[in-house]
Amino acid sequence: MSVPVVPAIIPDSAQAVRTFGAVLSFSWELHLDVVDGTFGPLSSWPYQPAGDPAEVSVATDCFTLEVDLMVKEPLAAANTWVAAGADMIVFHVETTPLPAMINFSESRKVSVGVSALNDTPDTTLWPYLAHADYVQVMGIAQIGSQGQPFDPRSLERIAAIKRDFPGLMISVDGSVNHTTIPFLCEAGVNRLIVGSAIVQAADPKLAYLELAALI
Repeated sequence: MSVPVVPAIIPDSAQAVRTFGAVLSFSWELHLDVVDGTFGPLSSWPYQPAGDPAEVSVATDCFTLEVDLMVKEPLAAANTWVAAGADMIVFHVETTPLPAMINFSESRKVSVGVSALNDTPDTTLWPYLAHADYVQVMGIAQIGSQGQPFDPRSLERIAAIKRDFPGLMISVDGSVNHTTIPFLCEAGVNRLIVGSAIVQAADPKLAYLELAALI
């Protein structure tokens, strides 16, 4: 599809990743939100409970795996996830110094995205965008959990990014659903990261197809 819909999970165990990997096998991409309980208010596997990303490498081999690092120490985590087979890594500007992100990007054969909380000013995010493969705009005000309401400030940020970085791929993560997809596509978003609207649906594949049909 021209704008891919990417299922997203916040794993509570390695087994949850394996289970959802099987349930979501209809998709060629999978987005993992990992939260350490410090940068975000909640904590997910492999922080709570503690685990090793290598435990799920077989379950995620069939996907283009994107890992969103909502953690205080993202560089060490990124190296661990790349070793486990991640293809795309999302860093948050609040926890990742720009020189460190540039060095990681230049030394790893993965796509590097950058994201920022909607309270973080554009002046903080913009220097990162010149060195990122793509940007992930947050569709919600508070990160780390699914099912939150859409934050309209996301549309302002999308418009500003398209103005200043017209060739940069834009993902949106958070509150992407039947209501928001039409106007996100109209705003020019390139990827849609969908959590609860797919993974909490009675029939995830049907929900995925219905969302894709809106594009």
